[in-house]
Amino acid sequence: MKNSKLFAVLSVFLALGMLLTACSSAATPTAAATAASTEAATTAAATTEAAPAETVTVRYWHTMDDAESAQLDKVIAAFEAANPGIKVEATRYAYDDFKTALTTAIAGGDVPDTARLDIVWVPQFASQGALMQLDGVLADFDTIAADTFPGPLSTNKWNGHYYGLPQDTNTQVLVYSKDAFAAAGIDAAPTTMDEFVTDACKLSNASTETYGYAEGGTYFWAPAPVFYAMGGKVTDDAITTATGYINGPESVAVFTMLKKLYDDGCMSPNLLGGGVATDAGTGTGKYAMIIDGPWMTNIYASNYPDFKYDYALVPASDTGTSSVVGGEDVVVLDGTKNKEAALKWVDYLMSADAQKMMAEVGVMPTLSSLTGDPALPAYFSVFMEQLKTAQARTVSPKWDDMDTAINNAYQRILKGDQTVQASLDQAAEEINALLK
Repeated sequence: MKNSKLFAVLSVFLALGMLLTACSSAATPTAAATAASTEAATTAAATTEAAPAETVTVRYWHTMDDAESAQLDKVIAAFEAANPGIKVEATRYAYDDFKTALTTAIAGGDVPDTARLDIVWVPQFASQGALMQLDGVLADFDTIAADTFPGPLSTNKWNGHYYGLPQDTNTQVLVYSKDAFAAAGIDAAPTTMDEFVTDACKLSNASTETYGYAEGGTYFWAPAPVFYAMGGKVTDDAITTATGYINGPESVAVFTMLKKLYDDGCMSPNLLGGGVATDAGTGTGKYAMIIDGPWMTNIYASNYPDFKYDYALVPASDTGTSSVVGGEDVVVLDGTKNKEAALKWVDYLMSADAQKMMAEVGVMPTLSSLTGDPALPAYFSVFMEQLKTAQARTVSPKWDDMDTAINNAYQRILKGDQTVQASLDQAAEEINALLK
């Protein structure tokens, strides 16, 4: 009995030994299997390494013209070369269609990552929560902001934060006819407002319907350079009231001067409609002075190649020279799904390289450090000098309505429907209602 039990135990141990030996043989790979496994692992690692990273596409909407769009393609190519894995998809809109297209995209939740907006649109979209705050988010924001002209930069500020950066800019300066000045015995452009008024009347002749000065209309952009140069203000700095500002003594003095020029026949009546446009008027000798932007260079070259003209700073008052800021700002939409790539694109657009590339087709840089750069067109110099003191129109979502109030007031003044003070008092009340 004991031997039988011992035999059974030994049989169990023998069976277990055979099983362990079989398992060990199955788990230990042959040399060939090891080599094959190693080769497969190496191939898989190599395939993973060689696989390209996913490309991020930044959608960018703008309203550039033909020449600017062609140059933008070069800027995009340079950016993509410096930022592998990021592509920029640019979409061009007609100016009149752009705002509606963007509003629709925001409502539908399918927004572009970035866009170039008219400067007066930034506070409108920022107030709707549609734009990303850039200060404190874009790593280079403070450095870029410190190098941009203050007027263009200010167009991006809303409720204490910046929702864009000035991608390109412009301003208005005095444009005068050299031949008209020579014929009148005037040696140089006026540098003060008193000289400006005197020259405007000296250069006017009622019998030939020629005028010393002309404005393109009564919308605020037209008188804005003179308005700002004479110390006019639309509202207080906090944009809480227009009382004492648009109807204050400085603003009243501006429109009183313009009304007198108009009544005395020293300013063309075209600003109330009809007549000869300012570009044609200067180009054909009807107007001796206008105040306008850098685009006049190409307009004269194309349409009036024999016209001899020059640029000068807006004549100064006791507070110095000033003008009005124009241009476009680059923004990042709040609904972007490619935040980091979008910020890189914004950062590049604000670089000296990108700004100088766009300057080749007449787009004015916003970086003050580029003032006097030999790579820029020579005629930029006076405009960039003017930009040092040029001011933004009131940065408010209600600006368009404020503009209408001032426009209507200016028309009432010129037509004699109201006194200057009464008309501007009415404008102040209308603007105050918008600020509530």
